Amino acid sequence: MISRRGAGFVGAAVVGILLAVYTLNLIVLVGALAIFAAVGGELVYFHLATPPASELEFGVRRTGARRGLSPGATAEIALEITYLGARPIFAELRDLLPSTLPRDSGTTALKRWWHPGDRATIGYAVRAAGRGSHLVGPVAVTLRSPHALAWVQRILPESEEPIRVVPPAPIARSQRLGPALLTGMQGRLALRQRGFGSEFRSLRPYQLTDDLRHVAWKRSRPGAWQVREFDQENRQDFVLLLDVSEGMLAGLPGQNALDRAIEAASLVLAAVARNGEDRVGLLSYAGRPRQYFAPARGEFHFRRLAENLAFLQPVDGLFDLGAALDLLTRRLTTNAHVLAFTALDGPLAPVRPAHLKFRSRGHHLYLFPPNRAGFYPPLPEGRAGELALRWAEAEERARLGRSVAELRAEGIPVFPYDRRGATGPVLTAYGRLRAWGLA
Repeated sequence: MISRRGAGFVGAAVVGILLAVYTLNLIVLVGALAIFAAVGGELVYFHLATPPASELEFGVRRTGARRGLSPGATAEIALEITYLGARPIFAELRDLLPSTLPRDSGTTALKRWWHPGDRATIGYAVRAAGRGSHLVGPVAVTLRSPHALAWVQRILPESEEPIRVVPPAPIARSQRLGPALLTGMQGRLALRQRGFGSEFRSLRPYQLTDDLRHVAWKRSRPGAWQVREFDQENRQDFVLLLDVSEGMLAGLPGQNALDRAIEAASLVLAAVARNGEDRVGLLSYAGRPRQYFAPARGEFHFRRLAENLAFLQPVDGLFDLGAALDLLTRRLTTNAHVLAFTALDGPLAPVRPAHLKFRSRGHHLYLFPPNRAGFYPPLPEGRAGELALRWAEAEERARLGRSVAELRAEGIPVFPYDRRGATGPVLTAYGRLRAWGLA
């Protein structure tokens, strides 16, 4: 196949011939014919001397590549290449990389003479940028003419390998169902609610609203009555609402606001799967609903939610909390606790009527906004941009403070988080919801 350089030389020769004919200039005509003859000769020689693409046989074996990476992490990749052809060739081998896996060090190409049975190694390192499943490879073999006027290329089959870039969250535990309610605690989470159930929990002092049938007469004495308290097995519905707009990109790769939100949501998913009784759903929103899974339970459902959480990526669009609440009000058929992770960049005026309607249906909303001012490490004093960064952080803290105050005035619990993560406030809220039904 002729290259751009070869096409340019051919075009120049043709223009020269036409110009010589028009001007009757013999010197221009001779020069143009010489260029045309040189280019044509090299193209003919390359076509006759170069083996067809089907005969460019190489064996490729990848080593060192990890199938799973965290955003921002690096991976060493090595390719062991063996030439399986029958005659020597001068070829360039290049491992094709997606833009989401930029090369950090090393080289992805190797250009040399290859003789039958020759072996070589290509080594480089890539840095995981975007979340998702990215294909490394395939390997392209390219042969060029001496002056790069023509080329032949073949893509080696089965020379690619997928690399999954997922947040460093323990989502694997959410894909396995544990025995329901074998224990009343998971870590520090209360998986059962106080009440009159079937399993004894503890004794407590008698209250006027208690049923006399639960008085522990043998452990009581006049003036100090004791009541038996039991664990009440109840099922609750949870919905994980995630803002996947570009406002959640604040922070370093692998540690931005969306990564921390996904870590916390994955832990809630794992806790619900371990509980074995609750149901959990997922809604990702940016401009419009991107994904929606109704609250459900079961191993297949938990695995599907875990995979979707792992591969969530920011998309264009603004997160509208009011529109998201209206959607959930229409979709949810039973009372649910909605744990929302959002940067609160959208309008807050529609939130009040949407939340009133949402609450009237028996649902509860809990907001976890990122404090984006705390997602970047501080710059050293005197470094360029320090004052601008401090001003931007102050503006962001003030904006977040106004939004949080406005939402809390509407009776919405708000729990901001920074780059240290949202797992602490989320697990605390989930534990209180499981124990008391409120957070």
